[in-house]
Amino acid sequence: MSKNSVSSSYSKHAIGQSGQLSWGVLSFTHPTLAGLELPYFDIKAPQAGPALAIIAGMHPNEVSAMEAALRLKDYFAEHLVSGSVSILPVLNMPGLYLHSEFVCPEDNKNINFLSPGSPQGSFSEVLIDAVLNSWAQEAAVFIDLHGGDLREDVAKFVMCQWVGDEEFDNITSLLAHQFDADAIVEFAVDQTNNRGRATNELPWLGRHAVMSEGGANGILDEENTQFHFNGVANIARQLGLTSDPSVTQTRRNIVVDNFAKVEAPFSGRWYLEIVAGEQVSRGQCLGVIKNLYGEWVADVIAPFSGLILMLVNHNIVNQGEWLISLAPTPSGRQQ
Repeated sequence: MSKNSVSSSYSKHAIGQSGQLSWGVLSFTHPTLAGLELPYFDIKAPQAGPALAIIAGMHPNEVSAMEAALRLKDYFAEHLVSGSVSILPVLNMPGLYLHSEFVCPEDNKNINFLSPGSPQGSFSEVLIDAVLNSWAQEAAVFIDLHGGDLREDVAKFVMCQWVGDEEFDNITSLLAHQFDADAIVEFAVDQTNNRGRATNELPWLGRHAVMSEGGANGILDEENTQFHFNGVANIARQLGLTSDPSVTQTRRNIVVDNFAKVEAPFSGRWYLEIVAGEQVSRGQCLGVIKNLYGEWVADVIAPFSGLILMLVNHNIVNQGEWLISLAPTPSGRQQ
């Protein structure tokens, strides 16, 4: 357990309460986080039950995920019958009004890859340590909502990490499958190229965690908001926190066990030939790099058959920059 502590004040900064719902400002005792204040919501039912922790806004342009978090506090205020729900709708407050892409401007680090954090680290490492190891320490399930920064388009998918304990992994998988997704990434036990997310690291500490992705270009849209909202609501029903009917699933929910990055071979103009959520074949052209004169430089080719989970859809890219996250499907893995 981290020595870093988190305190919430119910007596200042416009704190309010309505029935089961209370809201206010979360402040931190660690000196590195001095002055940081995060909005929070707590919903507590009279009947005892599991605790659920939800965060959004780790990347503050991912607005559909943040909107879902806001709507969930009202949903749980009305429907929570047991247990408790705690919500941080905006984690990366330093980057919120700067429209920071991917990173926290306090240390220019991507919080998403710093879990489980460190109280001896820089701002982002201390922050995620405080959130995971103090604020959410007692949560039965930790849910991290993401999707669609300013230059990217993201399929509706969910991530969870297997650790090799069958009973534990089955529960984690069941929770992830509560989202109606294009794909479910059940990270294999031995995968090492995708680590550092809360959803990857908490299971190794014996804690269930799920991360959802869905959105595009910092645009607030109803379909992605409902994707995040319904997935969390279904998890709450699975945990016995609520008792209203679950949402019917209609998407493919393809199960994969990892994904790889496809990077830009050259700097220049990027012309996509695929969309997020599309299944592609090995050798297929995913897009074309042209120079600043509009002349062809290189084709970007799929290294294996798989599913497009995320992609950069901005026309200007840098050599070596991530362009596409491609998840190998079973047939693609055999090629």
